[in-house]
Amino acid sequence: MKVGASLEDLGKGLRSQVGTMFATKAKGPRYLEMAEGYVEKVAVDKDGAIIGYKFIHFGKMMEFIKKGDDPATAMEKARGSYGRTTEEQGAVKLIDPRKE
Repeated sequence: MKVGASLEDLGKGLRSQVGTMFATKAKGPRYLEMAEGYVEKVAVDKDGAIIGYKFIHFGKMMEFIKKGDDPATAMEKARGSYGRTTEEQGAVKLIDPRKE
């Protein structure tokens, strides 16, 4: 394999990403960007611990737009989740990490 050959994968709905997280004593940890994409909601359990998150995969969203989807449809198709994000899975609430 040639050096740099893996960069071909970035043209398949992927993008380079560094996770962005922070924490404060008052609010605790918050995820803003993860490897999967832009974090919309963070799921917390009864103790306030993060147990999952919902995200928008921007690389996939842009691919859908380039293929002709309108932005709202593309965003919906590019949504995903990681971990436990429903009440049945133990999530007490979903918070917007940029506001709460």
